[in-house]
Amino acid sequence: MSSESPSAKTAEELFQEGLTAGRIKDNAAALESYKEAVKIDPDHFMAQFNLGIRYGKLRMNLEAAKCFREALRLKPESPMVHYSLAVVSNLIGEIDESFLHYKEAIRINPEFAKAHSNLAMLHYSLKRGKETIHHLIAARKFFQKSGDEFMGKNAIDLLQECCREFNLTEEECQTL
Repeated sequence: MSSESPSAKTAEELFQEGLTAGRIKDNAAALESYKEAVKIDPDHFMAQFNLGIRYGKLRMNLEAAKCFREALRLKPESPMVHYSLAVVSNLIGEIDESFLHYKEAIRINPEFAKAHSNLAMLHYSLKRGKETIHHLIAARKFFQKSGDEFMGKNAIDLLQECCREFNLTEEECQTL
C-alpha cells in the first residue's frame, strides 16, 4: 500500500492541485498547495504568482506583495505581475511603489486598460487632475477597444466628472 506524501509530489503537481482547489473556492487548500510548490521550487513562476493572488483574495496583502516581488524577480517583463504588485502596494500604503509598477505595466503593455484606470484613480487620490484625465482617456479607449462596455462606460462617466472637477478638457490632458 503506497501513500503519497506532499513531499513526493513535484512543484508542478502541487501547483495544479492549487489551481483545482482555487476553482472550487477552497482557499486554504489552494494556499497550502502553492506554498508547498514554491518550497520545492522557489523559481516556479506561476506558483509564486498564484500564491500572491490567493493571499490577495484573503486580504493578506503583505504576504501577497512578497510573492509578487518573487514572481517579478522571475519574470520582470510581466505586465500582470507589475499590475498585481501595484494593486497590493497601494493597499499596504506603498504609494510610490504602486505608481512605479502601474507605470511599468503600462510601459510593457501600453493597452493595459485596467492599469490605466487604476493609475488614474491613484492620481485622483492625490488630486492630480491632468494625470487622472490622461489615464482615464487611455482606459476608456482600451476598454472600448477590448469590448468591455461596462468599464468603458465607467471610464466615460469618470472622465466627465473629473473634467468638471478639475476644470480641464480632454484635449488639455492628451499628453503629460
